[in-house]
Amino acid sequence: MRFLRWDRALKICMDKSDSKNRWDSDPMILNQEAHELPPPKQRLALDFVEEAPFEIRMKLSPMWKYCFVQWHIYDAGLEAEERGVPLAVQLKDADLQADIESLRLLSDSGDLDQAATAEEWTWKMLHPLPEAGSMQPWTDEIASDLIRQGKEERHEGVIAFHEDSFDKAFWHSCQGLKLLASAPGGGPISKLRSELLKNKSAAALKLGLARIALSASNSALGINQSDEKAWYRKSCALEALKRFGEARQALGKAGLTPPPTTKTRKAKELQKDTKSSKLGAPGVGVPEFRELDPLLLSAFEELVFVEVGVDSITAVDLVRHLQGDLPNTPVSLSLVYEYPTVGEAISELLDRISAKKGDYLRGKMAGTMWRAMCNVLGHDPLKNRSRTGRKQVYTETQALDILSDLQEAYEEESFLKTSGEVARRAAFDQRSFLVSLKPKALEVQKPILRRLGYPGDSTGMRDLETAIIQVAKKSEKVKDKLKATRMALQGGENGMWTINVEQHPPWSDSNSMQLRAVLTKSDPFGPAHVNTNAVVAH
Repeated sequence: MRFLRWDRALKICMDKSDSKNRWDSDPMILNQEAHELPPPKQRLALDFVEEAPFEIRMKLSPMWKYCFVQWHIYDAGLEAEERGVPLAVQLKDADLQADIESLRLLSDSGDLDQAATAEEWTWKMLHPLPEAGSMQPWTDEIASDLIRQGKEERHEGVIAFHEDSFDKAFWHSCQGLKLLASAPGGGPISKLRSELLKNKSAAALKLGLARIALSASNSALGINQSDEKAWYRKSCALEALKRFGEARQALGKAGLTPPPTTKTRKAKELQKDTKSSKLGAPGVGVPEFRELDPLLLSAFEELVFVEVGVDSITAVDLVRHLQGDLPNTPVSLSLVYEYPTVGEAISELLDRISAKKGDYLRGKMAGTMWRAMCNVLGHDPLKNRSRTGRKQVYTETQALDILSDLQEAYEEESFLKTSGEVARRAAFDQRSFLVSLKPKALEVQKPILRRLGYPGDSTGMRDLETAIIQVAKKSEKVKDKLKATRMALQGGENGMWTINVEQHPPWSDSNSMQLRAVLTKSDPFGPAHVNTNAVVAH
């Protein structure tokens, strides 16, 4: 069976006079691309097809799982970009329509059954949703159950997003929307649908699906035209599509001030100086720290971050310093939350560069952590530790009750509204958000602190958190509850906690070797390198 787009691509590829084609005039590369389309290109095809007319999407839907089918859309999309033709117009091309019909015949005959398939989560993405309001019968009981299921999908999606599993996050958002599709609009259904659409947009952006992100944010705005988060998502999608003018307008409707299009050299230098002073960089009122005394390594690793003064704000600064010293190493903003002691955090960072074993590398990483902590705190964390704080020991049940009280306070409608306003004013920057939120959070924390016998200030909150962390180190229930409470503090599942989860770039052992070299400033195959593939006879 003949495919016109394939024939055209092969002709271009075989033209030896033009070696600038994307296959380097190598038909093997073309063949592999067309029949084994790699995941990044599969996702681009999925994004391209978002602009296809409904009838084309319906023809493609039953066979979208096959790489060769997706390749036709991928190739057409690239051609549209190259020619400067609107994608929607290119997807109506007569030759492409003929190819889609040929593919349909091939699929119906079963001849595509042995063809390579794409990522499984993409297979049903073109399936049509049922018509809104078509669910019959519609009762309060059915509505309640549907909302419960939709919230479960939303929750699973948020967890996946937090774990950098953006494909799963996207899938769960789509599943939630599919569940709600046939329900009547209005009330809690519309609110949940809007939240799922915004989450879908956020996950789509992480996957490079800018057109899908734009479509989802537009759908959310169709529910609530004044939804600032939806406008923010739309702005991000437009920026990813290089539609900068529209992106600035959308950002303005999100209640944010668009950044200036140009900056003077003086303004850039001022911004750099301001940022450095916020981070407590060496040379800005903070002494430059050198190396950690090896004799103090054990004591250093026993430190609890919050106990020595690393709060939510300085935790952001700490991560930025670590990222500066460990370029390209994926360091999450949640490092201090997930690994509350210095030793645990060091182990996690070593794990990131596949260097768990060996005192030498551990010492180097400890030194990096120590310098970062010195800079953000303004002093050596091993010194100035003597302070008169309340040392309270809680049981698991007591810790869970305290965290429940805090979470309930954070989930009050008034506090959620305050958190959203603070996030907007901070332009969704994590550090600025936390600085502004801290005094407002303390107002709802004070009654709980005083009831427990702590002073109603940041010192009291630090002492309480230290006591809770000690319980969390031994109890998974308390650890999970502590995480949920921190998420609630930052606006809940759809708040700043989720917005600012960092996207970690993929890395392999070759990346790890490079990162170990950066850490040791030496040859990654030198004496400090642990060859995990070696077999040593004893």
